[in-house]
Amino acid sequence: QEVLAVVDRDGDLFDFRNASTAVHRVARYGQDEAQLVHAHPVFPRLVLLLRAKCHDLTARALSDAAWGLAKLQCRDEAIWCKLDIRTKELATELDPQGLALTAWAFATVGRKDEELLGKIAKEAQQRMADFGPQNIANLIWANATLGFRCDPLHSSVVEAALRHLDDFSAQNLAMVNWALTKLSFNAGDAWRSTYRQKMMQIKDYAPSELSMMAWSLATRGEYDPDFMAYIARRSMELMRSFTGQHVATIIWAIATVSYKDDPCIDEFLGMALGAICARSGEFQPLNLALISWGLAK
Repeated sequence: QEVLAVVDRDGDLFDFRNASTAVHRVARYGQDEAQLVHAHPVFPRLVLLLRAKCHDLTARALSDAAWGLAKLQCRDEAIWCKLDIRTKELATELDPQGLALTAWAFATVGRKDEELLGKIAKEAQQRMADFGPQNIANLIWANATLGFRCDPLHSSVVEAALRHLDDFSAQNLAMVNWALTKLSFNAGDAWRSTYRQKMMQIKDYAPSELSMMAWSLATRGEYDPDFMAYIARRSMELMRSFTGQHVATIIWAIATVSYKDDPCIDEFLGMALGAICARSGEFQPLNLALISWGLAK
């Protein structure tokens, strides 16, 4: 509200940096209230101001603006076209965070431009040594979400992740492995064994991370009872916070690779059924269909 009040009062005086900063701050403080932001009478004016200044954006201002608009789920066609053009112009000037956040932003709003992604990939591969875990995870998540495969880049991602594995959080690792799986990229035995060992050492997970882990395992068709049982044990600890999608994904994964007669997995399935019965109103029809198929299989 305060940022938009400043836009309303002083917007005519804004340069590209002011407009980009305003979008970034509105997103930072209002990302959980995106609908209210969109409904605010001043927000369309802010978008118009940024649109008019796109050709002046610096690399930092560009990534800030793209991140902010994506966080707010702003899909204004004109501004994203301008940001697309400016990203291609500034790709060589974006730092690792800027490259990752810009790719993440375009993926979040579902805009796929092979040329833009290719330019980002080229710069990222050349500077992969400077990428931190979060930047690596955001970049490859964006590639996988948009279905953009670049084997030289993704080989560099795997190498960087293996070198700095201890710096990666559970979320980072789950995202990277999910993305490699979705892209059907063969990461090699070293990645699979090292990733598996690391993930089975971690005790604290979020439901989304566990569902990504299970989905990746099943999608690759890997029969690994010990790893799936570990995912099941961790999932039981978090069952109260699982959404219908999380439950459905893990049951689908268990059924896809045909895990049977494992006490831990049987216990998970029993607990999942209890959650479904207790919270049936929270499960979407697709969730229930996947669960029914999985249990029948």
